[in-house]
Amino acid sequence: MCDYTQVEFRCGHVRYTVRAWCTNYETTHKRCPPSVVAIEFRLDERCGDCRAPAIHPSWMTRQTKNSGSELGGKSRMGMLGRRVELQ
Repeated sequence: MCDYTQVEFRCGHVRYTVRAWCTNYETTHKRCPPSVVAIEFRLDERCGDCRAPAIHPSWMTRQTKNSGSELGGKSRMGMLGRRVELQ
């Protein structure tokens, strides 16, 4: 069985990280039942789902469902969030 570490975060979430893959996994790449061999407490940080992103790029703005998706209009949003004029 593969050895896992149970990691408990300040937010209360629990994650499992692999300490060592077993030889069966190394040859077949099929996961076997986990074996928790250690518990780690990270009470000074929140898990990746709960913590805020480290940076906020300007192109990463929240868009509404209808922003830039006018089907009959003269423009629409491109892949990078820039308005593209249609002809």
